[in-house]
Amino acid sequence: MTDEHRIEIEIPLEATPDEVWEAISTVEGMTAWFFPMEVAPDENGMSPNGRVTSWEPGRGYTVVAGPNTFEYLIEARDGGSAVLRFSQTGFSDDDWEAEYEATARGWGLYFHTLARYLSIFMADPATYILAEGPDASKTAEAWQGLLSELGASVVGDKVELTVPGLDPIVGKVDYLGPSHLGITTDQALLRFHDRSLLNLPIAIGHHYYGDQDADRLKEAWTSWLAAQFQ
Repeated sequence: MTDEHRIEIEIPLEATPDEVWEAISTVEGMTAWFFPMEVAPDENGMSPNGRVTSWEPGRGYTVVAGPNTFEYLIEARDGGSAVLRFSQTGFSDDDWEAEYEATARGWGLYFHTLARYLSIFMADPATYILAEGPDASKTAEAWQGLLSELGASVVGDKVELTVPGLDPIVGKVDYLGPSHLGITTDQALLRFHDRSLLNLPIAIGHHYYGDQDADRLKEAWTSWLAAQFQ
């Protein structure tokens, strides 16, 4: 294992260590910025996602899943804030470079989303919506076309779009990376993923807050994605 196979990220967060712990250690918390998953260990030290080798409430934990090790460490800061230090090691396949790059880009978006959630929507329950585009969206050109269609070129851009079946959407770009777009609205953190590095179609992983109809949202966004790449 070399340093090239390790991802390390440090995220300052406007939240207390206990609030950060809640966000990274519970199903409700993970749903709000990542996706629904159970990470707490059972009496044998196992979770549905792997073997939990350390678990310190309020401070962090480590999970080993196959060839990958994920470590979350929380450090208190002055003023009631905190910093989260994350690392992932693994990527042992022969073609690990593409997986490594795609994963690093994804974590960049996810932890930005965590910070946004904690600063804007922390008091609200979350609903996670996942949908994929058609095979025609597997290319980098398809991703650039989607950005153009949305009018998203820099952070701060105002975005207005119509998704049939939903109220008109108005928001601002809060994240724009090589493979990811984030838009904040008054009720959601909308996340768009270019997965062409992995030969996979564009996907969305939206986080809605408050009282939401998950089935209606998923159906509307799935239809919208299909319509973009007819």
